[in-house]
Amino acid sequence: MKMKKVLAAVLAGTMVLSLAACSKGGDSGEAPEKGGDGGKGEKYTIVYLTPSTASQFWTYVGIGIENAMKDMEEEHGVTIDFSTVGPAEESQTEEYVTAFEQCIAKQPDAIVTATLAIDATVPKAQEATNAGIVLNFVNCGLGVGDDGANEETYNQFYYCSNDTIGEMAAEAFLEIAEQKGISTDSGVLGMNTNVENEALNHRVDSFRSYMEKNAPGLELTDTYYNGNVVETAQSNAENIISTYGDKLMGMYSGNNITGDGVCLAVQGSGIADKIVNVAVDSDDTEITALRDGYLDAIVVQDAYAQGYKCMENAILTLINGENPESEKQVNCPPVVITKDNMDDVEMQDLLDPTRLKK
Repeated sequence: MKMKKVLAAVLAGTMVLSLAACSKGGDSGEAPEKGGDGGKGEKYTIVYLTPSTASQFWTYVGIGIENAMKDMEEEHGVTIDFSTVGPAEESQTEEYVTAFEQCIAKQPDAIVTATLAIDATVPKAQEATNAGIVLNFVNCGLGVGDDGANEETYNQFYYCSNDTIGEMAAEAFLEIAEQKGISTDSGVLGMNTNVENEALNHRVDSFRSYMEKNAPGLELTDTYYNGNVVETAQSNAENIISTYGDKLMGMYSGNNITGDGVCLAVQGSGIADKIVNVAVDSDDTEITALRDGYLDAIVVQDAYAQGYKCMENAILTLINGENPESEKQVNCPPVVITKDNMDDVEMQDLLDPTRLKK
């Protein structure tokens, strides 16, 4: 099967809690009425509530959000009072929920967010929607996207199917194994990811399912979780390498932080030519590893496009008084990037959306 084109997921810095900027632009919690002069002269307050200010993936999402804001201000003559809030690390889910609560209390016109704590976020999402806040999710929402879960609690969700990500990663893995002359009839494949999560688990489960059907002779390890800590991911990978030795024929990493640690372990052990190493999402460490041969492929979501579309939709919903999308969940597919195509302009923009920052 040919690798499908499908798109790809964190804001550098420390926790931003300047929530005073979250105050609602109008006196009413209701969305503006449709019609009139298309919102010209209106001022809206919009918050990007990020699950992490420390990971590059959410930085890339944020660039798309801010560029959409600037384009919409110019095109529609509106003014956006914009701020970013959220915890430093993805693992700080309690802090994320607290930030969500505080932001709702300030009544912005719209909130653009992503969550890694679905159960705790659902009631907050309902509260925000009930308060008349336009709530959009980007990349990580209140379900996997394909299932339409909890759609009554938000306005719009732009995502990249985690099932597709896992399948594409597995498909790429097998193609690269053939190119490198590495047998898939037997051997051990190390499974690594950041956290157990109702949505993110699909990246691992769909990878496993594809391998079971297409390379049944391979033994896939239990999934090694790292809590989104590079050092733990590296330690886990080193453990896999030392445990399985020559039987190890590959590694799969379910996100960029995991990929960073695995690439460092592969580089340190000198086994890059003997295994297939595939990861999801990009950052500086993975880009360098791809170029230097310690990583064979990255399944990259279009983080920028997801952020851009999410913000554009929030502003249009405010201007028009209704959601312009016909479907509440919109899948933005990923692509597979290898050393062979990584210098293409389109791939460069996907790998590093900071090039697109206005």
